Amino acid sequence: MSKKDVQKNIKLSLEFDTYVSHNPKVLDSLPRGSHIIVVSTRDKKLSDENLKIARNSRSGKFVVACKQDHRWNITPFSKWVAA
Repeated sequence: MSKKDVQKNIKLSLEFDTYVSHNPKVLDSLPRGSHIIVVSTRDKKLSDENLKIARNSRSGKFVVACKQDHRWNITPFSKWVAA
């Protein structure tokens, strides 16, 4: 992953953190102990790279937090496996 992609991931993660801080009930929908994969509909390349990392991981439960404009949707990782 390039330095630019790491910077994009940090920015996207901070945006998700801000969203969660304003909408704490979102945390209730996350399975206990799950890892969150952040993706964005505006950056397919970064999203594909993040999903690839999760696909290659051998541990943990994953959910996907997808940013669509100013809204976040959280879905099970299994819905993204075939994507």
